[in-house]
Amino acid sequence: MKALIVGPGKMGRAIEAVLLVRGHGVRARVGRKDDLEAVEPDVVDVAFEFTSPDAAPRAVATLLAHRVPVVSGTTGWDVEPARRLASERRVPFLHSPNFSIGVAALRRAAMVLGGALARFPEFEPAIVERHHSAKKDAPSGTAKAIAAAVGVGRPAGEEIPIVSLRHGGQPGEHVLVFEGPDESIELVHRARSRSLFALGAVQAAEWLLKSGLTGPVTFEDFLDRRTG
Repeated sequence: MKALIVGPGKMGRAIEAVLLVRGHGVRARVGRKDDLEAVEPDVVDVAFEFTSPDAAPRAVATLLAHRVPVVSGTTGWDVEPARRLASERRVPFLHSPNFSIGVAALRRAAMVLGGALARFPEFEPAIVERHHSAKKDAPSGTAKAIAAAVGVGRPAGEEIPIVSLRHGGQPGEHVLVFEGPDESIELVHRARSRSLFALGAVQAAEWLLKSGLTGPVTFEDFLDRRTG
């Protein structure tokens, strides 16, 4: 697999390390000031886009317009236009706010718990999430996704409170709490390093290229249908 890394920051470097360990190559690295138009699409199989909310829309649109498959992990931007473009161009596009398999499992557990407790309003759900001080969006995309999972099967319009902390170097922590009158239930995911997100992104890209799928694809598709 020949990769293009768009946004060679901490996540970009972590993805590059995983790519090399798994026998893949990095053909180019593109920063904020570099012009994606200069990238030759024929020399890369997939682009990993981990930039910023203000840079992601243009970067992803340019890549998809050049028919480059994209695995994107930037949060805090409207992904729907990119999904529509990927569908129109029939180019693989996998966006996820989190590439942790553990977080994906937590989201599914959140959906089950949210549905099971929907008839018991005394169990009030809430989310506490904390990330490193450099993370710009709050609440995190992952926290929003967990809240959406809790909301499945519950009354429409119910708001799940989210508390966000930005301090230190924590790669990511999410705690989902259902607080009852005399008992509480907690689901917790703590990331110990960025390498777990990088590994998930690379594994998802490997599967995406093998799958033959085109257009917008989800991380859940990867979990459900991955071939190896």
